[in-house]
Amino acid sequence: MKSDEVLFNEAKALHLKGEIIDAQEIYLRLLKKNSNNSNLLFLLGTTYVQQKNYQKGKSYLDVSIKINSNFPESYNSRGIIFAEEGEYQNAIKDYDKALSLKQDYFDANLNKAVALRNISKFDESIKYLEICIRLKPNDSKIYNNFGNLCKDLKKYNTAKKYYTESIRLNKNFAEAYNNRGELFQLNFNEFEKAIQDFDSAIKINKDLDYIKGKILHAKMSLHDWSTYNEDLKTIKNEIKNKKKTIYPFAHMSLIDDPGQQKIITELYLENNNLTPSKVNINLKNKKIIIGYFSAEFHNHAVMHLMLDVFKNHNKSEFKIYGFSIGPKKDEWTKKVKVYFDEFIDVSYMSDTEIKSLSKKLKLDIAINLTGHTFNARNSIFFNQVAPKQVNYLGYPGTMGSKFYDYIIADKIVIPEENKKYFSEEVIYLPNCYQANQEKIEVSNKKLNKKDFGLPQDKFIFGCFNNSYKITPLIFKSWMNILKDYESSVLWLLQDQKLGKQNLWEEAEKQEVNKERIIFAERLPAKEHLKRIELIDLFLDTFPYNAHTTASEAIRAGVPILTLKGKSFPSRVASSILINIGLEKLIVSNLKDYETKAISLAKNYKEIESLKNHLAQEKNLSKLFDSKVFTKDLEKIYKKIIN
Repeated sequence: MKSDEVLFNEAKALHLKGEIIDAQEIYLRLLKKNSNNSNLLFLLGTTYVQQKNYQKGKSYLDVSIKINSNFPESYNSRGIIFAEEGEYQNAIKDYDKALSLKQDYFDANLNKAVALRNISKFDESIKYLEICIRLKPNDSKIYNNFGNLCKDLKKYNTAKKYYTESIRLNKNFAEAYNNRGELFQLNFNEFEKAIQDFDSAIKINKDLDYIKGKILHAKMSLHDWSTYNEDLKTIKNEIKNKKKTIYPFAHMSLIDDPGQQKIITELYLENNNLTPSKVNINLKNKKIIIGYFSAEFHNHAVMHLMLDVFKNHNKSEFKIYGFSIGPKKDEWTKKVKVYFDEFIDVSYMSDTEIKSLSKKLKLDIAINLTGHTFNARNSIFFNQVAPKQVNYLGYPGTMGSKFYDYIIADKIVIPEENKKYFSEEVIYLPNCYQANQEKIEVSNKKLNKKDFGLPQDKFIFGCFNNSYKITPLIFKSWMNILKDYESSVLWLLQDQKLGKQNLWEEAEKQEVNKERIIFAERLPAKEHLKRIELIDLFLDTFPYNAHTTASEAIRAGVPILTLKGKSFPSRVASSILINIGLEKLIVSNLKDYETKAISLAKNYKEIESLKNHLAQEKNLSKLFDSKVFTKDLEKIYKKIIN
């Protein structure tokens, strides 16, 4: 029979090899006879930390610390648990205790640097990363974390250098490849490089969270559908198994399933186990105090949609603050600032500092205009920055968290039967949920088809939606439409060379001459809005519809054909069309979509009739009367308060 010492050494050897479950079983057997062995309790606790069973891990580490309060490793491991649970201040206390016992403790220094970064204490984080470099100058983890820090500071080129150095030091560091890939995808629009990095990451660690979804989303931006069906099947299977396989936003453009959307969103939130604290509304406030939190107070769709709301708010009843959490500032930022009682850049503040500021300003309602999209910072709302917290406009889906009291919608985008797919209480606007400016500035240049390589004598089908929204299924329908109506072309927005090449190849596979697919480059907003007028019929994408682009097309007098699905993002164009009296342009399946598009293209009188309808201001008032819309929104705010 093996002695306890032999078993203990075997368990440690298994633990070091990464055979966590086998090591854990031996530790548990030994614990029955050695319940006061602090080292055994520490090692057992770390096995649970590695399995992400934080509650159990903490329970063993707590006992280990109680027995031996001078063992720095136990504090470091418990600090990791606090950090994983989002309790960064408690994590820092444990790291500090570990460092007081062992000053040159590399792991505690590195972990403290990460925790400080997560509460936006960037200067302090840099100090601890520099200590780490002194202790272990060739440790790749330091440079990966420096990259993360520089990304938070919006120093993207510097971040790229640090990730590259991290990879140079460790060619098998999956996280560094993954992080650099995200940088290429989101900050540089270099999708080919992003895919290469994601591929490198997945070869090293196939179980890396969200990596499969990231690869597919990047491929969608380039219309690389070579493994689309297999990738989608894998992602669906992993969703069934509750794996973190795809971000909520990326899922929306691929799968029309609001129930599945709720599942993956709840899984995505690390802080979903926290319970909101009840905060009373200060009824003594003379005005209702609103905080609009957004990463898009610049030239962005959400900014363009919301501008008139900020401008039209009744300042005798409402006080409004703009909280900017995004990296960009431009002429639109200057334009919008004047409409707020105060506009505050909080992008470099910690969540705790933002909460203190919100409390000082006595916010009644906090509106999240960014949701789970790029540059989101939803941890702010886990701190309960206002008594009532609302999800609106920037993200067409549930936030998946009990920290949000309401989502503002309309009865088309979220019908009654779909309320069950939202963690928030659904509160309805009377017309389309989408805010819009009453008037927008459009270029007065005389643009014609020749300027954009469009034929003068052909019917122009167009779609200026983002490229990742174009699925193989909808593209096949577009090709069927072109094949049936030879005297037509398709005009798409794409400025990536490989993206264009891939779509031309797809067209020719489906026996459509590639010259009938014409690409538009990106233009300044005023000229872009003007050129939309050259489209005869806008063909919408599915399952992620045109949203802002849909209202832009309507404003330009261009009719939209849309396919209405089950999910919020697949019903937005339908809401817009219903509110302007063009329900006949809504279909419910691809066969009808193709038939309707072909019928309209062959009957130009019908197209002219639709354009005449769109030329009459009275037909568009529900969509573009921003003063009425703002009053309706204010009624909702009053309802929330009361």
